[in-house]
Amino acid sequence: MTTLQLGPLTFAETGSAGWVFSDLIDWFGQTDNKEDEEERPQGHGAFASSKALRTSRAISFNASYLGGSAAEVEDAYDTLAAVGAEGPVYAILATTAGRSARRVKVQVSSAADHHGRTTGKAAVDMIAADPRRYQVEADVPWVSTEPPSAGLGLVWPAVWPLIWPAGGSSGRITLSNTGKAPSAPMFQMLGGFSSALITTVETGARIGFDRLVPDGSFVDIDTALHRATIDGQSDVSRWLRWREWALIPPGESRSYQFDVTAPVGTPILRGRVLSAWW
Repeated sequence: MTTLQLGPLTFAETGSAGWVFSDLIDWFGQTDNKEDEEERPQGHGAFASSKALRTSRAISFNASYLGGSAAEVEDAYDTLAAVGAEGPVYAILATTAGRSARRVKVQVSSAADHHGRTTGKAAVDMIAADPRRYQVEADVPWVSTEPPSAGLGLVWPAVWPLIWPAGGSSGRITLSNTGKAPSAPMFQMLGGFSSALITTVETGARIGFDRLVPDGSFVDIDTALHRATIDGQSDVSRWLRWREWALIPPGESRSYQFDVTAPVGTPILRGRVLSAWW
């Protein structure tokens, strides 16, 4: 059974009542490469492009509503017309084929009119500026760490077999992208500290934040949009330093080191990455 969720509405593949959908177009597969080819004027073929840049994804499907009266259908299509009218919404496709649900953020371009009977039909057209399909956020837990700290250590002389004491923190988290397309990690830093630094262990890429964050406040860093907000309200991107943004390649993992200055309470770094597919 396959379901398509567009904002608050859920469309079933088949059904005897409510919303159903058919003819889903451009959800699967790769979008076009928008890089122009430059033909070699005095040789075979064209100059090789450094990388491919993909176009947006134009998704469409046919929607039908099976209701008990013309008034019910009218109300259902009023609801459909409101979805995405004021900004992008998520479209989520879930199947029972053994794969996790996947979603894209879309702008609804149009939802055509319907027939004024107990059934109605509409053609829904959407544009996904980012053509990648991602894991649904609810399916991906956050991974967290405190800043690095020393363990308790072992007191000598000691008697064998040794039992090493617990404690300490490496100050690192590891995020894995199990998809087939590169994906941008997301970070959240919980105060308090005077400044913080997130370093990619494998590459040395750095993202710094040079601003006091009180204990109890938090900073979200969106590496896809290259911006930061504090307490989910104010934009604090101007305090970002280095800004060495890097995606996690498909099928790979990246580890991140968390360091702070002047810690107060228990600063924490939380991170996650949504696996992505073309």
